[in-house]
This record gives sequence, C-alpha cells and structure tokens, in this order.
Amino acid sequence: MDYEIEKVIKSNRKTFCIEIDDYGKIILRIPKNSSDLEIEKFLNKHKNWIYKKLKVIEKREIELYPKKFIEGEMFLFLGNFYKLKIVKNQKEKIMLNNNEMNISDKYKTDIRKVIIEFYKKKAFEIISDRVNFYSKKYGYDYNKIKITSANKRFGSCTNKGNLNFTFRLIMAPIEVIDYVVVHELTHLIDKTHKKSFYKKVEKILPDYKKRIKWLNDNSYLLKI
Repeated sequence: MDYEIEKVIKSNRKTFCIEIDDYGKIILRIPKNSSDLEIEKFLNKHKNWIYKKLKVIEKREIELYPKKFIEGEMFLFLGNFYKLKIVKNQKEKIMLNNNEMNISDKYKTDIRKVIIEFYKKKAFEIISDRVNFYSKKYGYDYNKIKITSANKRFGSCTNKGNLNFTFRLIMAPIEVIDYVVVHELTHLIDKTHKKSFYKKVEKILPDYKKRIKWLNDNSYLLKI
C-alpha cells in the first residue's frame, strides 16, 4: 500500500473501523486480537474508499494546518479570511478591520478563547436573525435556538422544536448559513431526508445544491 497508517488503536471492540481526519491522517481501530491477515483483508476491501478520500484532500485549494493562534494566521468569518493581528491600545477584545482580525494585546495569551467567544456571540446573533427571517416568511414555528460546539454536525432539530447550530457555522458564507437554517427549519415539518424533504427546501432555496456543494468541499476549513 502507498499510504501510511498514522495510528492503530486496539480495544475490546468487535469490528474494524478506519478514519481519515481533516489533515489526511489515517487511524485504524481494530479488535485486540486481530491478525495481520485480517487487517490486510480489511484494508484491501476499503482501499478504493481510502484512495478516494486522500485524493479529495490532496486536491484541496487551501491546505489545512492545525491553528497555532499566532500573528499572521488566517481565520474565516462569514466566508472571508482575516489575518490575525495583535494590536496595542485597543479597548475591544477583538475587532474586524478590513482584512484583519485585530486582537488586543491584553489578551495575547488567550487568543483561542477570545476568537471562540467572538464566533459564538456572532453565531447566535446572525443565525438567530436568519432563523427569524425564514420562520416568519414561511410560517415555521420553532421553540428556541441553541449554539453548540459540535465538530461534525452543523445543525439539528429536536422533537421539541429546538434548533441547534454549531458556532463553527459562522465561518461559512451567509448563503451557506441560510441553507443550514432552512434545512433545520424544514425538519420541523419533515423529519426525513427523502425527496419530499428536499423539495420543500428547494421551494425556499432553488440553488440549495450549490450551497450543499460548498459545505461538502469546504467543511474542513470550519475548524478552530
């Protein structure tokens, strides 16, 4: 095989599992007493899937690196990149100025915390506004909105009519946020993902497939 397994995790599990993270690292989870032959058979069975995933990562226009939260790093907000800059004599913890994300030097040791606070605050403000816009326009009745720290799910709708959205969504363009909002509002009346569900979404957002494509192609960037 022409790829490397970054980590093999043995446990009391009964099945084999392979994961490829956003950085292209491959993690293999296997039962404790697995033989080399069993591992080889499992990897051969899934080799096309592995190559496909690695190819997608290789073709990305923007390479992903773990954040170091240092000056000069780029951070996404509403689909635009801002360069991190530490600023003296700034009253606010964080400000967006042209293409810069300015953080007061008073908080230079808590940059990650400051940025996440900012994202969560803006996520609640902007997502609440979009939920209210679409719910009033199309007659959806929801209970309340909650901003979460979910890593994989962008949104969810509970049986009680509560709408949950990850704060990471605030890094995406507003039209993508609108898609996730409409998606979850539609779940208030249709809990499936059948054609009928997407027909309802399409009535509100005729270009919803374009917005889904952005998420599929760029969700790896919505990390911090």
